[in-house]
Amino acid sequence: MAPVAVQARAPAKIILIGEHAALQGCPVFATTLGLYCTVQVRERDDDQIEIQLPELQIHRQYSTGALLDYVREVRQRWVCFRNDPQTHTFIGVRGNDVDHLVKCAVGEVLLKLALEDIRGCTLRVQSSIPLDAGFGSSAALAVSLSAALLRLFKLSPQRHPLQPLAMRVERYQHGLPSGIDHNTCLLGGMVERRREAGNRFKMISWPESTVHLQLHGIEIYHTGAARESTGHVIAATRHQLEGRDNPLLASMHSCAERFRTLLQSRSPAPETLKALVHDYEAALECLGVVPKAVVQVIRAIEAAGGAAKICGAGALSGDQAGALLVVDAPALPELAHYRRIDAPLAVGGLEVQVQ
Repeated sequence: MAPVAVQARAPAKIILIGEHAALQGCPVFATTLGLYCTVQVRERDDDQIEIQLPELQIHRQYSTGALLDYVREVRQRWVCFRNDPQTHTFIGVRGNDVDHLVKCAVGEVLLKLALEDIRGCTLRVQSSIPLDAGFGSSAALAVSLSAALLRLFKLSPQRHPLQPLAMRVERYQHGLPSGIDHNTCLLGGMVERRREAGNRFKMISWPESTVHLQLHGIEIYHTGAARESTGHVIAATRHQLEGRDNPLLASMHSCAERFRTLLQSRSPAPETLKALVHDYEAALECLGVVPKAVVQVIRAIEAAGGAAKICGAGALSGDQAGALLVVDAPALPELAHYRRIDAPLAVGGLEVQVQ
């Protein structure tokens, strides 16, 4: 009998409004994008975990015991980071291994198995989602790989739900993520994360018709991978949004609430959308996460009557900041240097097939 195989895929995402401020409890809005991370996993008859990452030219093999030890060590380092969220403690969590997140996801699932049920598998990850660029590459990987492994090892979704597992894996990439990334990849469409009473959060799915009405005409560009990881940028800047009556945080929160009001409108309001994008970009520039080269392109877009903002953590140095959302801008020579992402917004979320 052929070994059991599972395939799972999850889409990219972009944050529309609310990055950085979300970590302080502000509302945040994100939508999926039609680029995908696809994972195939197949049972083996030994205790080896074979990892294939063709885009990164990675082909490695580990014992299940080695990956269990790996994720236990990363867990301990993450606790140290949670207790002291600084750049140097985050580096201990993230490390430099190219296949770090894959090893963490496999290790977390193996920890859920009884010792006698642990066995090896071969996994192959293929992704069209740009790395280190605010497109949710790690979230799509965390969701798709975790889902495929849970299904492969026949772990009950009632006892082992996917959402908290993906959140845990995301922490090993971003430190203290808000949860909007992996929930958007999981649920699909446009998602809002909003604080409720008692400091609890809920995820709200917005109808596809709202996306097409208010976000019509948005273009997405890729300015290039950021020098620093999302977790590094957040660890270096989060203190700027802390404290009561923080004016920068208040500005971001106001933009998020105004964006929600826009989504509730029954008629398109492109000028309102441009104003919101402009104001939130100004806040991100104050935070210091938009490189000068990208700022110059955004000024050119504004001078031509449009608006633009980076989507995601941004960067602390270099000339690239990942995803760029552009509203109502003509073809400009400044934008010609960037790759335009020709993919639909608000696509469906996670898909899993047993083969």
